[in-house]
Amino acid sequence: MKRVALAIGVFLTAAGIGFVSVERAREQWIVIEACEAAQQGRIEHALALTEERVGSDDTGRAAGECRCHALLRAGDTEACIALLETLVDDPEDWIPQPGLSDLLLQRWGEVGRHEEARSLAISLARAHPEEPFLLQRELEARVVLEPEAKVLADLQSRLPERGNAAARTRVLIAQRHLMRGDAPSAIALLSGPFPPEAENALGLWHDTLGTAHAMNDDLPGTQRAYDAWRAAGGDPAEISARYLLALSTSGLHDTEIDLLAAFRTALADPRIQADAALAESLAVRLLYTLVAADRAQEALATYDALAGHVPLDGVSRDEIERADLGRRLSEAPEEARAGRLQFTLPAELAGGTLLVSPAPGAAPDADYEARGIQAGVQIRVERPLALAPTRWVARDREGHTRASGTLVPRPGDTLGVRVETMASAPSPPDVPERARGRDGRRRVALLLLDCGDWAISQYLRTRGDLPVWDSLLAGGHRAVLDSDPPLTAAALEALVWPGRRNETSLVGTVYRYGVELAGLESIGTNPFEPLGWFLPESRDLFETLGAGELRVANLLLAHGGVRAGRHGIVTGPEGRTEALALGASRRPLRADERARFPTLASLDGSDLHHVETIAAEFDAAESLLREGRLDVLAMRIEPLDLLTHAHFGEAVRAGQDDGNALLFSVYRYIDGRLGALLPTLDADDVLIVASDHGIRTAMEHDRPALFVAQGEGVPVGRAPGQPNLRGMARVIANLTQVETDWPETGIALWSGETRVAEGDASPEPDEG
Repeated sequence: MKRVALAIGVFLTAAGIGFVSVERAREQWIVIEACEAAQQGRIEHALALTEERVGSDDTGRAAGECRCHALLRAGDTEACIALLETLVDDPEDWIPQPGLSDLLLQRWGEVGRHEEARSLAISLARAHPEEPFLLQRELEARVVLEPEAKVLADLQSRLPERGNAAARTRVLIAQRHLMRGDAPSAIALLSGPFPPEAENALGLWHDTLGTAHAMNDDLPGTQRAYDAWRAAGGDPAEISARYLLALSTSGLHDTEIDLLAAFRTALADPRIQADAALAESLAVRLLYTLVAADRAQEALATYDALAGHVPLDGVSRDEIERADLGRRLSEAPEEARAGRLQFTLPAELAGGTLLVSPAPGAAPDADYEARGIQAGVQIRVERPLALAPTRWVARDREGHTRASGTLVPRPGDTLGVRVETMASAPSPPDVPERARGRDGRRRVALLLLDCGDWAISQYLRTRGDLPVWDSLLAGGHRAVLDSDPPLTAAALEALVWPGRRNETSLVGTVYRYGVELAGLESIGTNPFEPLGWFLPESRDLFETLGAGELRVANLLLAHGGVRAGRHGIVTGPEGRTEALALGASRRPLRADERARFPTLASLDGSDLHHVETIAAEFDAAESLLREGRLDVLAMRIEPLDLLTHAHFGEAVRAGQDDGNALLFSVYRYIDGRLGALLPTLDADDVLIVASDHGIRTAMEHDRPALFVAQGEGVPVGRAPGQPNLRGMARVIANLTQVETDWPETGIALWSGETRVAEGDASPEPDEG
């Protein structure tokens, strides 16, 4: 647990306590002395003075706070927290000072006391409206239990009107809207008059507003925001740098700027170098942009030139080298990359099996090569050096995984691998079954795992860690999709607008502007909808499927350069739209989940945020499918992408890892949550699990994407070749018997022939 900085201040005064009697006055002065002692670091004295004076009246609570500060300075955080818990009975009656309350909020959040944390956070923020970080604490505590949109609306109704707190709290909420992919709401919040007496927050305000416009694909609006900051007296160097970051992170293009050259110019400016955080952000974006442009050698030179002058914690030199390795290997002849692996395995594995990932060039979903293990016999395997590492799994004669790891072959040499066995891992839980019977109605559930990768899933599947994924592949129809280009924005646009042509016309531009306007809550519909007659390809997946009797839900979370329709909207029947009532946007892991996934239970910071978001997203999918009102649900698990980029380096590190990397635990958790979806589906329904792209290096996506469909009428098998991802929308339309002229790329040619059995409905009775 992160320790809160010691917030020592003698807030207790004689006037605040009030004198009723000589004895009471004496007690109050002793507490004041104890507080001074704690502030001055005289820990033993402070503890001695407060030993018998902590209580539920004003003086006793003051003694408790001062004692808590002394305990913190002594390093006894647990004793401080325990003491606070005895004092906080009703947060509406009394709460500790902010630093101590924050300590208590963190602990209650960790142990699942969410109702208490929510109550304390609300009281704390209301008691200190001048502290924006306390509003953040309230937001974090409430979204665990309440729909985030409701919480944001409530917070916006209580914002202060002037001062730095007025600006910073608005920025905080606007940034939360941006995290939700809702740039229009962020723009609306910051487009009003700048709060008076808030000069210290001027830059933060305009930078957030400019970023929101950039994420809304509005270059003029972006430029106006940064120009307004400049006109208000902001530092021109910082403003230019922030503008570059807004363009880069949103994917917005300014034809007047060479982004790479502008990054270099900014990083050479001493004023930028003096701001370590800003310089690091620019450097990381520069390096990522170079790698994405296939200029890894230039990225390495840039990294070396910046190292030591600019913090570079956000990027690894090893991953830049991996990106450059891919280029060099593509130019090297195959014989120059050849290497050998020599495995020495313990005698206890005799009769078992060594499985080694396929050689480069094999299909991404190809099974591992199996070699029998004999006592005292080494196993040699030929594998060339490749960008993707070689992975291996050793099983005993009972088929239990006893060891596994990752290797990087040495061209022209033999790499010795001495395997050490671990205790046999507990067997994974059984795969849940679908609901029994059928209701004569087909539902389609699409779970899109952002950055879901074949190589990682095949490794964990071979280890036996993904029983649900394994059962889906074994009992369904799979395909290795070609996501070209391997970008989330391109993949989602291909899914949602499968018939959209690449060329742009005046009519198309006007119509598309209308689509973006429709994303504004104040408008809600496309004012240029009549132009759709001239653009038959413009009707998106949800409009098309929801035009008839179906109810289709969009939970793809559109943001930045991603165009995926309006998140949280149900379309249909007959084209009507309504907002989905979604639950909490984050949810701490339950006790059983923490026990099953100890690596995830120990997370903090952004990693914890992402895992808790995944938990809440799967909760929403389960709830919506169990409710049964939707015919099609499309949900994207977007935090997997952020976790993958952050932890990919660990996942490909050479050595015997036995599947213990953080990213592997995330995959196992997702597999378990996929299993929990199965009982919400009956035999008529089809579950599709796919991804928008894979991962090549921590800085690059890969084109092969996941796809598997399972349900009644879905044949077991594999689509030939590597069909283009753009055909996925046609599969969903075919399964729901909606005729379209969308591209058929061969993902599931059978999908247009499957039918729900007529007159064979046999729903199970509701057992409560």
